[in-house]
Amino acid sequence: MLLGGATQQYRRMYEYSLIAMKRNIFYRPMTPDGEDIRLAGNVDSDGHTLVTELKLDSRMEHLSCFAGGMVGIAARIFENDDDLALAKKLVEGCLWAYEVMPNGIMPEIMHTVACADEKHCPWNEKKWHDEVNKSYETSESAESKIQEHRLGPGVTKVDDPRYILR
Repeated sequence: MLLGGATQQYRRMYEYSLIAMKRNIFYRPMTPDGEDIRLAGNVDSDGHTLVTELKLDSRMEHLSCFAGGMVGIAARIFENDDDLALAKKLVEGCLWAYEVMPNGIMPEIMHTVACADEKHCPWNEKKWHDEVNKSYETSESAESKIQEHRLGPGVTKVDDPRYILR
């Protein structure tokens, strides 16, 4: 944007990095309303694992909410409507993360249930409860864990409940 398109270097960097983010990092969380939103998760790599074998950790961090704006700006600059639609889904994902929390504030770090299929993701209460049980290894019921940790529907764990004003 600052260079006015004088070089293609930044466009290539954006396009190549977005391919990897779409494939490995951006995911659709399971929500009660079946909203078609996206969140940015985590992927760890040792540098030797094949890209096709990388595993997504549906760990949403508050700072990843900047991804929607970054993708949106690039989509506008490079006139890419598909990327602009993705940017909107990322922003809506962050809005959902705020709205799903009991106090209306997204925590610094939380886990959600990632959809296996980004095109079709019906709500599955049992799957949510199973993921909550995996996240908190105690003998309590999933319902008790959800109440105790104040988890919104689709949220499986709040790793860091703080809100850090930046």
